[in-house]
Amino acid sequence: MKRSLFDTHCDTAYELYHRDQHLDENTCDVSLTNAAVYERYAQYYAIWSNKRLDDEACWQDFLKISDRFAAELTALSDKALGVRSGDDLQLAIATGRHAAILAVEDARLLAGKLERLDELKARGVKYLTLLWGGDTCIGGSHDTHHGLTGFGKAVVRGCFERGIVPDVSHASEQSTDDVLQIAFDCGKPIIASHSNAYGLWPHSRNLRDRHLADIRSLGGVVGVSLCPSHLKDESTGPATAETVFEHVDYYLAHDAGDMVGFGSDWDGTSLPVGMTNVASLQAVADMMAAHNYSDALIDKIFWGNMYHFAMKNL
Repeated sequence: MKRSLFDTHCDTAYELYHRDQHLDENTCDVSLTNAAVYERYAQYYAIWSNKRLDDEACWQDFLKISDRFAAELTALSDKALGVRSGDDLQLAIATGRHAAILAVEDARLLAGKLERLDELKARGVKYLTLLWGGDTCIGGSHDTHHGLTGFGKAVVRGCFERGIVPDVSHASEQSTDDVLQIAFDCGKPIIASHSNAYGLWPHSRNLRDRHLADIRSLGGVVGVSLCPSHLKDESTGPATAETVFEHVDYYLAHDAGDMVGFGSDWDGTSLPVGMTNVASLQAVADMMAAHNYSDALIDKIFWGNMYHFAMKNL
């Protein structure tokens, strides 16, 4: 059977811009050609704030990359559709087109200017990964022990007011606690777009069990990443499709059956051994089937959970 994929994180729009390539055929992990193995394919494209640039330069980079990606989708309108609403998503599916949803990775590009959230909304940004590394105007990333700044807390509330979902992937434990407190106050969901299980491999980038439970209670989702160093201790051997499966299985054992999917981090990381591009995720489906996962459960993880979340939160 031909499976479907709804993935919550890739850096492909950034890479297409800097490689001067196109979405249909390229040297990236994600291309429409490689994705043709799926019956339906939806993808959140997160434009990254380059760690080598200052906050303001990251904002200018975002404007250029998002302009270019919008033009790319227009040029490929017979194959892909920029999705801003549930109606758009359903139209993409009904017409057999790739559903492309915009996001941003590392909110420091706001550079202390809360009004920039309005421009993100205008450009169709649907989630905002708040942090990436170090201490920023937003707060502390996973490699620190600091929480959100006052501005960071205002950004989270501003996202909720504008229909942009805050993303806690890359956030410190303390920053995640802060985001969750605001989310509970507002009664709104958050996501961890590309975060693996801390209980399985205690890397600072991974998601604690208590945070998983809170995200579930808020109606959020979590995407399993393919980043090898976030999957396991690589000194004991390489990450494989089976390692990816183990993180999915761990989340399922912690009552995440209705919220777990994939946020593969295509074009933002090296891939596990034996995996080369977006089509390779089928190896994880094969691993699930080998462990007696039903087709219905595999479909939920590959498509259904993220689809239902998107329909409620676009």
